[in-house]
Amino acid sequence: MENRDVARLLRETARLLELRGENPFRVRAYEQAAEAIEQLDEPVAERVRQGTLTEVPGIGRGLAAQIQELIERGTSEVLERLRKELPPGLPELLTLKGLGPQRVRQLWQTLGIASLDDLEAALRDGRLNQLKGFGPRLREQLLHALSLRRRYRTLRLLAQVLPEAEALRERLRQQPGVIRVELAGAVRRLMEVVDRVELVVAGSAEAVQQVLPQLRQQSGLHGEMLLEGALPDDFPVRVALTTPDAFGTVLWWHTGSEAHCRTFVRTYGAPEPCPEEATIYERVGLPFIPPELREDRGELEAAAHHALPALIELKDLRGVLHNHSTYSDGRNSLREMAEAACNRGFRYFGTGDHSQSLTIARGLSIAEVRRQQEEIRALNEQFAARGLRILSGTECDILPDGSLDYPDDVLAGFDYVVASVHTRLNMDEKTATERILRALRNPHVTILGHPTGRLLLRREGYPLDWSRIIDACATYRVAIELNANPYRLDIDWRRIRDATAAGVPIVINPDAHAIDELDHVRWGVAAARKGWLTPDACLNARDLDELLAWLHQRRQSVQP
Repeated sequence: MENRDVARLLRETARLLELRGENPFRVRAYEQAAEAIEQLDEPVAERVRQGTLTEVPGIGRGLAAQIQELIERGTSEVLERLRKELPPGLPELLTLKGLGPQRVRQLWQTLGIASLDDLEAALRDGRLNQLKGFGPRLREQLLHALSLRRRYRTLRLLAQVLPEAEALRERLRQQPGVIRVELAGAVRRLMEVVDRVELVVAGSAEAVQQVLPQLRQQSGLHGEMLLEGALPDDFPVRVALTTPDAFGTVLWWHTGSEAHCRTFVRTYGAPEPCPEEATIYERVGLPFIPPELREDRGELEAAAHHALPALIELKDLRGVLHNHSTYSDGRNSLREMAEAACNRGFRYFGTGDHSQSLTIARGLSIAEVRRQQEEIRALNEQFAARGLRILSGTECDILPDGSLDYPDDVLAGFDYVVASVHTRLNMDEKTATERILRALRNPHVTILGHPTGRLLLRREGYPLDWSRIIDACATYRVAIELNANPYRLDIDWRRIRDATAAGVPIVINPDAHAIDELDHVRWGVAAARKGWLTPDACLNARDLDELLAWLHQRRQSVQP
C-alpha cells in the first residue's frame, strides 16, 4: 500500500470520528498523521518494517499500530467499527459543498438524514427550513448540488473507463469465435466523461457472452444485433454484433457522434455496408476523419476542403510545466520528479509548487522559493549531461481582488508563472472575469492555469466571458493551460480553437503531484486532439531552445 493510500484511510477515519462527535484532538491526530505520511520521502511500509514509524513527528505507538494494520490488511479495526456504526450514506453527505462534519451530524441527529436521498426529500418537503444554520441560500445551494450529483451518477471519467474498455477489448480479441473487435461510442471519441462502454464485434453472440455473460439481446438500427449489459460494477456495456463485411459501417454508426452521422447522411447519403470505416469517407471523396473530431463542429466541411488539422500526439510533447513536489503538496521530491520526467524522455521539467497564501497546500514562503531555486541550480548541473533542464516556476494564486500572491520582485525570479484561482470559487461571470483579467495584466504571468477551476463530476467551473479572456491572453502574450488532470481537463476542449485562432498557445500540463501523475499528459493530449490542437500551437511541443526563446521574447515584449 502506497503512502497516499494510507493517508486516505487515515483521513477517512478522522472524518468518521468527527461525524460521531469524538474529541477534536483525536480527530486532528489522524489528520496530522496523514499529512506526515504524505510528506515522507520513503515508503511508510519501510518505516513499519524498520520499526521507526514512531520517530515521525505526530505518530505515537497507537497510531503506528493502526498504520501497520492498514498496510497489512488494507483496513483497521477502528475504521471497520466506525463504518459499521455509522449509516453508510452519511460520509457521502460530506462531499456536498456547504456540509461539514458538524452540519452532517446535525442533520443526522435531529432529522435522521443519513443519505443524499434523505437530504433531498427533506429539502423538498421543507423540513430543513426551520433548522438552525440552513438558510435559504444554503438550501438552494444544496438542491443545486444534489441535481448535479444525480446527473453525475450515470457518468464516469474517460480516464476511469478507457483502461477497462481496452482490457475488455483485448479479452474479446482472444476469444475463439471473435473475428474482429473495436471500441466505439464516446470512449472511442475520447469524450472527457462517458456513460457506457461500447464495442463493435464481428463474431458470435455466444463467443461474446463467454466474456460478458448475462447480456440482453435486441435488434439494432443498422442490421446489427445489440447486446446490452454491464460490467461487474454495473457500468453499462453495449456490444454491436455484425459481420466482417459490414464491420466498418457498423463501427462508424456506433462511434458517432449522432450529430456527425446525421450531417454526413444529410450531405452525402447513408453509407453502404463495407468492412473498413475509411471506405465510407473515401467513397464520397473525403479523407479519413479521426474519431475524436466527429462532433459536428465543422470537421466535414474541413475535410471537404482538405483542411483537417494534423493533430497533436503524445510523442510531440518535449517537456512538462506546472508540477508539484514535496516543497508544497506533492508526494515526491524535486529530484525524484525530475528523474521521472527524464526517464519519460522529456527534455525539460518545470516546477509549479503552490504560493504562500495557499496554506492548505503548504504554499512556499519567499524563503522557501529561494531555497528551491538554489536546489534547481544544483540539480541542473547534475542533469545537464542527461539532457534535462529544470525550470523554476510557481503556481501562483490569483487572490480574490485579482492581484498575485507574490510581489513582483519574487515573480521576476521565476522562469515562468502559472497563475491560478484556488479560493472563493463561487463567482458570477463578471466577478470571475474581472478577477482573472487583472491577473493577466501582470507582466510576470506566463500561463493561465486551469482557467475555470472545474472538477469533472464534482463541481462546475465558474463562468467566464471567454472572448475577453482570450483577447487579454493574446494581448499580454499569456498561454492558456490545458490541465491534464483527468478531473480537470481545463481549458475545456470546446474552447481551444477559439484560443488558437487568436494566436494564444495552449500548454498541456500534467499538474503532477506524484511521479505517476506525470502520465496525466495522456488525457490532456486526448482532450487537445478533440480541440483540434496542432503541435505548432502547443507551447510545450517546442524544443527547449524554442521555449526559452519564447519566454525571453514574451518577457521583453510585456515589460512596462
